Amino acid sequence: MNLKNIIAGKCPCRMITFVVVVLLSGSSLLAVDDIPRWGVGMKFGGFGVPNFLLDEFAYEHPTLSGFAASFEVRSYGVKGPRSSIGALFSLEYSNMSGKGFWREDENNRQLDVEGGLSQVNLTATVLIGILPSYVVHPYIGFGLGVGRAYVWSEGYYTDEDPLLAEKETYVKSLIVPVVHIPIGIMINIRNKVEVRIEIGFKNGIYLGGGAAYIF
Repeated sequence: MNLKNIIAGKCPCRMITFVVVVLLSGSSLLAVDDIPRWGVGMKFGGFGVPNFLLDEFAYEHPTLSGFAASFEVRSYGVKGPRSSIGALFSLEYSNMSGKGFWREDENNRQLDVEGGLSQVNLTATVLIGILPSYVVHPYIGFGLGVGRAYVWSEGYYTDEDPLLAEKETYVKSLIVPVVHIPIGIMINIRNKVEVRIEIGFKNGIYLGGGAAYIF
């Protein structure tokens, strides 16, 4: 029996089967369309460079710490927020600063310095959920991007009279590549809200959390 005869109604049983299949197919397509695929949110956290990393580059250095805030857009796979792979697009501002003594080498002159680093960056990151069907589950990711960094510092040598010494000043603005490596815990609340607690690297070490509204 060909499709023409089925549609024409010459075989009622097969006609019914055909209609049921079409309806089921249509409902499944609607179900897929109903799955939320996007989310928007914010993330905040502490940002800086750990002293043990700075120790590798300088004999003496101030502690660098600050904050980071970002606006984020989430993109999900075919299963929506329960997909194992998704994307994260982020526009972030970060700032860290410190004040203290600086010596690159033990034999160098000691500099009493104050400085900082601020960045505005745009990144695209792939997030890989581990057991994403669970409400609470871990995830990891990797991303790349580009940013503008503003670096500044000023100070004077401690073996000079600070009232007479000329300040050493450094200011530079530059375009920098950005590497993003997040690791965290994700909480999916009824496919409507996503909460993330995250630690990672993004041209500095950060620890923070955020939330996104899913639609």
